Amino acid sequence: MATTQPKESVKHGVDLEAFHEFVEYASENPEEVAFELGASALYEGRLFHSLAKVDAYSLGGEEIKRETREYTLPLGAWKEVEEATGFVGPTDRMEPIEVALAALTGCVNVAVGVTALANDIELEGLETTVRLDFDPRVIFMIHDVDRSDESFDDIRIEIAVSGEDLSDEDAEILAAGAQRSPVWNLMRLAHDMEPTVQVE
Repeated sequence: MATTQPKESVKHGVDLEAFHEFVEYASENPEEVAFELGASALYEGRLFHSLAKVDAYSLGGEEIKRETREYTLPLGAWKEVEEATGFVGPTDRMEPIEVALAALTGCVNVAVGVTALANDIELEGLETTVRLDFDPRVIFMIHDVDRSDESFDDIRIEIAVSGEDLSDEDAEILAAGAQRSPVWNLMRLAHDMEPTVQVE
């Protein structure tokens, strides 16, 4: 019985020939690979609790929507915090800050992986860990919004890689590549954000 051998041009689940063709196309047609992304969250009538939803997005100006891509995240707080703040029947849910940090780890992994691929660095293992100190006094109305910059300390990011013959130079290339992460730059760079409230 014949077995199908993986193509030599496939690394980490990516057909390198198709990948490089895409990069070339994106270089020549930036408007065709531009995204509009979004999410929504429906309040569930219980303080802290929302059901966040990610579904449709636009690619190159064309909306892409399909039922199989409707993801929901039940967001809330930690059971101990709910208990301390007087919740009846405290529960345990993913806290939005933790979800943002999880998104950062996944996106940094993408950036490091692409950087490794582009620089012929062979990785066997890759794990990104982030830690953050959080002061909740602004959200609990103890401090005013003008002290929001005191809510967080610096985000600590550790990237562990493994593979044969990895050098310090490889580590420097991968660390620089991590900064290509879109979520990294979403969190790190200043963006205009002004909320509007629509009364229905």
